[in-house]
Amino acid sequence: MGGREAAATRLDGFFHTADGAWSVRGGDALRYDPTNEPDIHAPWLYDSLGQPWKTQATVRQILDTAYGTGPKGLPGNDDLGTMSAWYVLSALGIYPRTPGSADLLLGAPLFPKAVVDRPGRTDIVITAPDADDTHQYVDAVRLDGHPLTRAWTGAGLTLKGGRLDFRLATAPNTSWGTDPGQLPK
Repeated sequence: MGGREAAATRLDGFFHTADGAWSVRGGDALRYDPTNEPDIHAPWLYDSLGQPWKTQATVRQILDTAYGTGPKGLPGNDDLGTMSAWYVLSALGIYPRTPGSADLLLGAPLFPKAVVDRPGRTDIVITAPDADDTHQYVDAVRLDGHPLTRAWTGAGLTLKGGRLDFRLATAPNTSWGTDPGQLPK
């Protein structure tokens, strides 16, 4: 596609109309459709392109506008929980890098604290004390107390449990998670 910048520009056009407005609710055959399961990984691709702040903004836009409460709260058919699982994982600020992989891409959690209860095993604890409507960007992350400078975790968190501590911000940190040598592949 011409490299990461060209791919990111093309992805920008998938989520926005020509005038820059968000287009994440479906209904446009050329743009993102949250009801189409092959599309649901697309917002997370920015992490692999070295622009994780765009994953954070795009995922938040989808969470806030394509999902809701009541009979029309899910975009499309839930297909055995696929759309619900996308929401839950995205709200936790994590998402599988690829199907069948234990690696997790990182976004911005919606909650100050969440615990993934794993009976008989170490839980996964996710904290983001500043999580609210205005803090949608990741400023820094610690994995089990150690700084994490990439926008993904290896399989260890999923397989062994542990702790992710997010520091969130109101503006994008355009240097966190951008090192070309540390991008998810």
